Amino acid sequence: MRNTKKNTTTAAEWLTANMRNGRRRIETLGWKRLAAIYYASRPGSAVRKAINAEARRCGYTPTTILALNAD
Repeated sequence: MRNTKKNTTTAAEWLTANMRNGRRRIETLGWKRLAAIYYASRPGSAVRKAINAEARRCGYTPTTILALNAD
């Protein structure tokens, strides 16, 4: 019998995980892509909180970033 590992990583964990080059995915994605992910997730979710925290870390207000990159 073959043992298979289930993928239990959440979207928030995936965004904040380090890649092979040592940078987090949330740092490498563009604001347009992050805005699309933000609007696709539920209000108050961990994904939205992570994107808001990244915007604040970069010195922006989350509403400014998301309003500029809304499609």
